Amino acid sequence: MSEEDEIELGREAAAQVEQSMGFAGSAELNAYLTRIGHRLAKHSSRSHLDYEFHVVDMKEPNAFALPGGHIYVSRGLLALMNDEAELATVLGHEIGHVAARHSAQRQAKSRPWIPLQVLAGIGGAAASVVSPTLGSAVAGAGQLPAALAMASYSRKQEAEADRLGQQYAAAEGWDPAALASSMDALTREQQLEGGRDPNRQSFFDSHPTTPDRAHDAREHATTLPVASPNPIAANRAAFVGRLDGLVVGDSVKAGVFLDHRFMHPELGFAMSFPVGWAHANAPTAVVAQPEDGSAVLALQVAGEGDDPAAAADRFDSEIPLLERSGLTEINQLPAVTGVARIVDRGREIYLFLAWITKDDLVYQVLGAAPASRWDQHRLRFEAAAKSFHQLSEAELREVHENRLRLVEAHRGETLSKIAARSGSQWSASKMAVANDMTAEEKLAGGESIKISKRERYQGAGGVIENR
Repeated sequence: MSEEDEIELGREAAAQVEQSMGFAGSAELNAYLTRIGHRLAKHSSRSHLDYEFHVVDMKEPNAFALPGGHIYVSRGLLALMNDEAELATVLGHEIGHVAARHSAQRQAKSRPWIPLQVLAGIGGAAASVVSPTLGSAVAGAGQLPAALAMASYSRKQEAEADRLGQQYAAAEGWDPAALASSMDALTREQQLEGGRDPNRQSFFDSHPTTPDRAHDAREHATTLPVASPNPIAANRAAFVGRLDGLVVGDSVKAGVFLDHRFMHPELGFAMSFPVGWAHANAPTAVVAQPEDGSAVLALQVAGEGDDPAAAADRFDSEIPLLERSGLTEINQLPAVTGVARIVDRGREIYLFLAWITKDDLVYQVLGAAPASRWDQHRLRFEAAAKSFHQLSEAELREVHENRLRLVEAHRGETLSKIAARSGSQWSASKMAVANDMTAEEKLAGGESIKISKRERYQGAGGVIENR
């Protein structure tokens, strides 16, 4: 693969990452990440690349690189870090993958690079029902929002990236042994979460580790000359202070389920799905299915515009509508509904559809069921579509998320006591991992302790209302 091809491939994959996962953190935090990254990248053998650094909206601890110099660190990984050198060595590690063209080699073997997993419970039959009508976005009708199906690097590639990342960090005055500290934190976090979970993508899934890897990193660090320290954040307190306000755990930015109700604070709408159905929120669709798998209900953006009839026309040109309403309203929003029939692998399947416009976007509600279950499910599909409405202030006040906050330790306190005093959503064990401490050690006092605080959703305009 030529460097030009590598850069183009990376650009395409980066667009997919932005669309499927999105970015996180404040502008200041991303600028901080970029500042560290550029200091490291200038020591790479491929310093001429146009490197980009982003905090990605992923709750699991992860970091990854795309060909051409696109580097990502998840907000879940940042929440575990306690030192600028830890962040620098992780970024250096990913730059090392780019420098050694590991990501390009991996990409060349498997394209496309980002197949996103199908939701548990939404089987192939359901996907085949949805696919004729959702077009290119059908891949999103079963995507896990933060589960990139990334191929693993080899152990040899990991060791090479470790050494390169440590060299870059040392050349800028950061402690190269901090890479081992990051691995220790990741190991503790994984053990706390109960080991490997195939539905939970983390750093070690795409970056295989060995029991000796942290030891090797510490050993290699002793062989490196380290430049005079020149940190951006002078100490731990200054570093963790930059993480204050970071969303931890599930983000509601892309919508959230409260029981069977789906609310999207950013787009300002809500819709109810059938009670008792399994549901999941993916970047391009919200999908639900009953336990017996006899139907599927999906909500997604069909396109831009303010004319639901035009969206219905486009659908009708591909799959003829057996029934179609005139222009009507659903909760004061322009809408058109319809029914269609398809034959999928010899099965007769009926589709209920509704196109609803709000704020220059056309939303499509699609319900599908085999002919034998159509009468049973049609009313549920219609009820779901009729529940689509403008999100109310009362509903918005129900939406909460957890954010990383800092509290000052009192002399003699333990993390267990701080967890109780502060109302942290993290257990003392989780706080111990996040703060690189033990749950019962007595603190000197004055330390900045990371906790997880439940707060009402903060929209683009700032805090709506705290607690």
